[in-house]
Amino acid sequence: MLRRGRATIYRRLQSLRFLAGRDRHAVLAFLRASRAAGRPWRSDLRLLARFVRITNHVRAYHTQAEMLTVAQAILSRTGTPGLTVVECGVGKGASTAKLSLVTARAGGRLVVFDSFRGMPPNEERHEALDGRPMVFRRGAFHGRLREVQRTVAAFGAPQVVEYRKGWFADTLPRFAAPVDVVLLDVDLLASTRTCLAHLAPRLRPGGVIFTQDGHLRAVAALLTDPAFWRDEVGVAPPRVPGAGREKFLALAFE
Repeated sequence: MLRRGRATIYRRLQSLRFLAGRDRHAVLAFLRASRAAGRPWRSDLRLLARFVRITNHVRAYHTQAEMLTVAQAILSRTGTPGLTVVECGVGKGASTAKLSLVTARAGGRLVVFDSFRGMPPNEERHEALDGRPMVFRRGAFHGRLREVQRTVAAFGAPQVVEYRKGWFADTLPRFAAPVDVVLLDVDLLASTRTCLAHLAPRLRPGGVIFTQDGHLRAVAALLTDPAFWRDEVGVAPPRVPGAGREKFLALAFE
């Protein structure tokens, strides 16, 4: 029976062409975690199909493997009273739509922070882990609020999403709720500092913060700086496996 179930899953994956992509290992790991947690695997396959549909229709700045890692963290907290997921930096809304589907399934709410005007004015100059210089110009990666809302309405679960429009320095200080899972894709060092300073202290026990900006040397250095966590954030430094080597990082707090 177990072998037959695995064969069914494999055939379904092939029919949906998940295994043809670079994220096939992440997909299989997600389904294994689904089985271990007792989640209906058909529901997870439908979720995966919707993820692929979003990627095919909306410009995305992430991989499916990254989003599945975040999805697993959210789903593992299904039924948590007041479950709150936070996303900072949404681009065109592809990640927001995916996160909304997962958050709705877990019974939580998704709070989205973005200027919806693109990157703020800045003079930051970055170096990627591979040595490439990087500059994030004003207005880059912009997605208008209505554009993102239309994307979520078309592909996601808009009923669980709250939008906080404005610069992080203006909106995050007014956010007072405990949080469980956070996804950052903010690029700038100043934005990373602001998000962590306001969100890390609100993280509930067992919560996790993900960042897609680990490919920037300055961000990796900040994440591994004990003085930053002690003096600016006021929490014990987290474990950051892969810092200085990987783009997508999970910050594990004790």
